[in-house]
Amino acid sequence: MRKITVTCPYRISFSGGGTDVSPFTEMYGGAVINATIDKGIRVSYVDDGQPLEISSRDLLKSWSFSKSIHNNFLEGITKLFTKMGIETGRLSIAGDVPPGTGLGSSSALVLGLLMITKYLNGEEVDRERIAKETYDVERNFFGVTLGKQDPFAISFGGFKYTEFKANSYRMEMFDYEDPFVKMLERSTLMVYTGSTHNSTDELQDEVGKLNEGSRELIDRLLEIKRNAEEARDSIREGNFERFVRLVDYGWDLKKGLRKDISNPAVDSIISKARKSGAGAARLMGGGSAGFILIISSPDKIWGVQRMMMESSEFVTRISFDQTGARQVTA
Repeated sequence: MRKITVTCPYRISFSGGGTDVSPFTEMYGGAVINATIDKGIRVSYVDDGQPLEISSRDLLKSWSFSKSIHNNFLEGITKLFTKMGIETGRLSIAGDVPPGTGLGSSSALVLGLLMITKYLNGEEVDRERIAKETYDVERNFFGVTLGKQDPFAISFGGFKYTEFKANSYRMEMFDYEDPFVKMLERSTLMVYTGSTHNSTDELQDEVGKLNEGSRELIDRLLEIKRNAEEARDSIREGNFERFVRLVDYGWDLKKGLRKDISNPAVDSIISKARKSGAGAARLMGGGSAGFILIISSPDKIWGVQRMMMESSEFVTRISFDQTGARQVTA
């Protein structure tokens, strides 16, 4: 029996989130800084000749892509595989964290599913092409409202700065062996708030206001874009302290996008992190729940982690992933 397993890393975002969402990218161009990490999702397929079976204990309990597929995640994947001419075999999905936690898990999953279908159909997997296809499938097949950064971050991997325009992108990959990158990796901590969110609902509000020409929102997103550009410059200069300040300030800018982007529980964790020595703290994803990213100097990070464990049952240090989406077995 043919067996295929692919793994797709999750991503963390340091700056620029929101500027990668259409129609802002068409209007002004977006800019983001992100990194893939050593946590992600694994999609495995075994061709046993029996009718298609899809299993994912955690995701099937909690994942909802869109009302357009009747809130049925299983049905959505079944339709996708049938559309690709795959009607037999066993498909299993396993993620390291719950979906809806701000780490690009929906893009990681869809990209992994598409990689499986391509391998089964004997097609070449090109990183740029599959990133674009993942964005299209999430948006137009599953009805997810998303930015462009997740599919590209997960497909290519690494720590990078990416600019998005209407139909193009430019990516600047930073050297993993650079002392700045090594320092950032040793300084990064993830704290789970204990709940998840639906980024589609949150981003639809942003898209609606952009289509209405909201000057307030556009100006705020332009500030966020400038923040990402300045953070990129600080990486090029090797100025770690400036980068951390910009990441922290970026969260203040992001909170101005919507009133519900944060809440008292998130604010409390971020406040405690800063008081315990963190230089920057910001919520991942669309807001209100999920994971909080914290940056603290390596000599303080254990103290910050101990303090955070009083507020969360899941606090973890991470490593950067350099590879991006990849086939593990065939």
